Amino acid sequence: MKKLIAIVAVLASVSAFAGLGLDSYNGKLALNGKYTCTLTNNTGSDLDLKWVVFNLERRAGKERDIVVQKKVDVVVNAGETVTVSSGETASVIGQSCRFLAR
Repeated sequence: MKKLIAIVAVLASVSAFAGLGLDSYNGKLALNGKYTCTLTNNTGSDLDLKWVVFNLERRAGKERDIVVQKKVDVVVNAGETVTVSSGETASVIGQSCRFLAR
């Protein structure tokens, strides 16, 4: 039941961002001491990134799902790469990450 509530909360936050007119771009999740999300802008135009959303999972406990949202407010030119850290270490399991852009 708690997992269902967590999924609903994630969907609600994504819906809230969608209401703001933000586009979603999948990033590449990596563990480099802390989880990072990397995106290379291959769109052919500049991206005005606003948020990074990390989907993580605790290794134990009842409430396992974690969503970490980081505000970035950075413009990434075409062809450039950006990397953002979640601040979370290997004590959690990384599932995915995405950037939200205007």
